[in-house]
Amino acid sequence: MTEVNKQRFYKKLAVTGLAFTLVGAGTLGLHSLHFTGEPTVASAAAETYTTTANLNIRSAPSTSNAIIATVKQGTQLTSTAQAANGWLKVSYQGKTGYVSTQYVKESTGSSEPAPAPTPEASVYVATANLNVRTTASTSGAVIATLKAGTQIDVTAKAANGWLKITYQGKVGYVSGQYVRALAGMKVVSNPESIQVVVNKQNKLPENYVPKDLVYTTIPFTFKEQTEKKKMRSEAAAAIAQLFAGAKKQGVTLLGVSAYRSHATQSALFSSYVQRDGYDKAATYSALPGTSEHETGLGIDVTKGDGTCAAQDCFGGTKEADWLDAHAAEYGFIIRYPKGKDAVTDYKYEPWHLRYVGKPVAQAIKSKGITLEEYYGIK
Repeated sequence: MTEVNKQRFYKKLAVTGLAFTLVGAGTLGLHSLHFTGEPTVASAAAETYTTTANLNIRSAPSTSNAIIATVKQGTQLTSTAQAANGWLKVSYQGKTGYVSTQYVKESTGSSEPAPAPTPEASVYVATANLNVRTTASTSGAVIATLKAGTQIDVTAKAANGWLKITYQGKVGYVSGQYVRALAGMKVVSNPESIQVVVNKQNKLPENYVPKDLVYTTIPFTFKEQTEKKKMRSEAAAAIAQLFAGAKKQGVTLLGVSAYRSHATQSALFSSYVQRDGYDKAATYSALPGTSEHETGLGIDVTKGDGTCAAQDCFGGTKEADWLDAHAAEYGFIIRYPKGKDAVTDYKYEPWHLRYVGKPVAQAIKSKGITLEEYYGIK
């Protein structure tokens, strides 16, 4: 709040005589306020404010009231009244609500193109290697370079087609010509869950790294000790039991690829974009953050002789048939089953196993469904 607005605010307090007590810090940048009376809202001329943090808009001037919208840092809000307890009455996309003045500032004139309210799409990605600049123009200094497929946190849209973004704690601008809004895509809130659903509509948080990665003890098609041999600890123990169980029944398996870091997936996707362009690359390679390998819960396997690794010829082999029949006993599912392309957005991959735990795996197997169908989501 500017000094002028502070003076207005305290004058209003003196007029209303309202007593109140500030109580501790709230969540997500909002503070709780407890009152000895109903909060008074003083009318004022309409003013424009910009949020200085991701901020909840509530139905009344208190954190105990319902959230009616959440806006990103840099969003512009119009205020027509100010509550005596330090909240603003604002309008946003046709809704009227309240925000804490602690996390907004008065919008002032700027030489930069005027920003509009933040677009509604959940996730934005770079469709090419992209420079982040200090101003909304190619004349601005480059402060970072993003690889194709990098998720971008868009906070405002500039009038000249540039986007204001935040990336790794920095605020900058990128050309909207090389950014795509992925309508309907969401960032999962439970990446550490064994049952997390990661697909083309639900992605992991940017640069997510599982906390409990360990090297598996199973044999692979290669000898090097790389990240591709890692899985989350529970999944690593389960895959060892699966391999041992298969061996007892005369089926020999080898690991092909397990964990893949976000950096590796980013480099892989970016290389495909450079070769074939974004649209074509997105048809056969997972966008960074949407690959099951990044969860540490997925693994590709093949026959004991190493042939047909991650290839269609693996389907119909005795190894593929054994996995289809027995993987659920060890907590794994065939993540992309035959005939479910329209649900999973991936063709049949009999070699790709996903650990979800025995109860869920056995339920999915018994019903002949996918992880998406089990949880009723896309």
